[in-house]
Amino acid sequence: MGRGDHTEQAILEAAEAEFLEKGFALAKTTEIARAAGVTHAMLHYYFRTKEKLFERIFREKVRLLAESLAATFDSGRPFMEQVAALAGAHFDFVAANPCLPMFILREIHLNKERREVYLPLLVAPLQATISEVGKQLEAAARRGEIRSLRTSDLMFSIASLNVMTFVGLPIAKEAFGMDDEDVRQFVAQRRAENIEVVLSRLRK
Repeated sequence: MGRGDHTEQAILEAAEAEFLEKGFALAKTTEIARAAGVTHAMLHYYFRTKEKLFERIFREKVRLLAESLAATFDSGRPFMEQVAALAGAHFDFVAANPCLPMFILREIHLNKERREVYLPLLVAPLQATISEVGKQLEAAARRGEIRSLRTSDLMFSIASLNVMTFVGLPIAKEAFGMDDEDVRQFVAQRRAENIEVVLSRLRK
């Protein structure tokens, strides 16, 4: 990796932290440059505008999410195993990016202009996985392996269960007096529980 690659990566890492903490509106490119150890002019050279920097980070996060989910589906395995893998992969992605759900809520759901631009960028890379889940879901139902369920219900259940684990974690930690080991065990248990809840909805 060349010096330019290191500089770009440092800027991206600093920008991700700034955007996730403060949101697009309050994030400052001067702070991003300082955290990355570069001049503001250098940041401008690499990314031109704050919007372009934001879009680069957003696209990368969505790409990683889409790839992690797509990798779980393999028609050679039983459908229920694939669903368990899908739910687990999504949980692991959110666990690795626990600030991301609130970031998306703030930047897309509550901001109409940003929603019109970035919601398609979020949905488009996931369409292939959604389509594959839908096809295999219908096929498994026809074979009598599972109860009939809409693709939207299955995907929304996975997303809502996993996201709520991390959105609610700070409250749970305070309410139940959890230390770091308690949190680790709680998160591991929630992963298993969330997968089981999803699978139980499909069992006949």
